[in-house]
Amino acid sequence: MEEYLQAEHLLLQKLAAGEQSAFQFLFNQHYRALCYFANSIVANDQEAEDLVQESFSKLWNKRTDFKTAANIKAFLFIATKNACLNFLKSRERLTIKEKEFSYLQTVDTGFDPLLTETEVIQQLYNEIEALPTQCRKIFKMSYLEGRKNEDIAVALRISYNTVRAQKLRALKLIRSSLIKKNILPLLGVYISLLKYYYHH
Repeated sequence: MEEYLQAEHLLLQKLAAGEQSAFQFLFNQHYRALCYFANSIVANDQEAEDLVQESFSKLWNKRTDFKTAANIKAFLFIATKNACLNFLKSRERLTIKEKEFSYLQTVDTGFDPLLTETEVIQQLYNEIEALPTQCRKIFKMSYLEGRKNEDIAVALRISYNTVRAQKLRALKLIRSSLIKKNILPLLGVYISLLKYYYHH
């Protein structure tokens, strides 16, 4: 623990002093997760990357303000979230996608910007693995492998309606569990992250 705190302190010192190596370390550590987070909101890979780049620019401008690495992580996710919502508004995209994420503008959402990547993946993975056997198999084939209902029905030798029913059951069970942890609104983001890791 002491070694970690020393390393963290050194990183913050280097960042505050304007050392590019410290900035690059943070960029490599958070860039991928931030891009997937942003893309889950704006649904555009290039725009997501541009918005994340803006967040890192803001980080650089405020590099002397941070006391802990956790503060930096929180800042990056909050800055990215705000940039994404502003992007949607500027393009007059008041769509269902923006409404789904409008909860992020309120204070009492339960959204924890520190709960990302490894923690997120592990929580959702645990929920999926806890599903009944057929339910779990269909969920993975649909949401992680991207297969269509018709293909799943043929592969598992079951009816199309059974596939639909099992998918709905899986989502209902996962939602029921996640809502108790106050992280249900981020289910779509979590699935996007898990899908990425599933294929890499």
